[in-house]
Amino acid sequence: MIRGFYTALSGMVSAMTRQAVVADNIANVNTVGFKQSRTTQDDFELQVMNSIGPELGQLGTGAIPTNLRLDISQGPLQVTDNQSDLAIEGDGLFVVRQGGGIAYTRAGDFVVDVTGTLVTQQGYPVLDTAGHNIQPGQPFTVAADGTIVGTGQRIALVGWPPGGVTRLGENLYSAGGQLTPGTGQIHQRMLEASNTDVAVGMTELISLQRSFQMSSRALSLQDGTIGDATQLGRLR
Repeated sequence: MIRGFYTALSGMVSAMTRQAVVADNIANVNTVGFKQSRTTQDDFELQVMNSIGPELGQLGTGAIPTNLRLDISQGPLQVTDNQSDLAIEGDGLFVVRQGGGIAYTRAGDFVVDVTGTLVTQQGYPVLDTAGHNIQPGQPFTVAADGTIVGTGQRIALVGWPPGGVTRLGENLYSAGGQLTPGTGQIHQRMLEASNTDVAVGMTELISLQRSFQMSSRALSLQDGTIGDATQLGRLR
């Protein structure tokens, strides 16, 4: 009975965790260059067994959210007619200087600040292939390979790292290891929209809510069973 109680409770926790991921994806449906996260669930005991060995037996004791990953599929491109808006089609991340470090982003809704530097919405400078701030001039034209016509500068693009990235907030990522140049093309006067599919996300939310309700019902039944067993013990 205790095993069933734990199984039902873990199902509720798993559904809540996955709901949070899906809700975050839907909340960012209008965020430029946003990449949705995906997660699945697996048998809790199986995950423990895989890490320390098969000493726990074969009967599962609940669910656990696993395999949280970033969906790096292409988002739709939208025309803006703003010269500082840049979209990547294909593999690639823009490189920006955040404080004393380097960060990466797919959000190309850049602006030119008062010093003439191309920066993100948060004011972080966009870097060229030499690691320098970009001074595009006014007006400016960006070629598909990132070259800013007439300046000798080329916007840096790095490929998605095989080891994945870490979210930093502000639509930025950090990445470790050796990064290779991105192979994507840059489109000026366009932006990449979020790759979140609202219809799919809402369907997932409904399914997870049903799963939560079923686990909650199972938890109530287990609680009632334990209560009945305790009462029978008192009667004896």
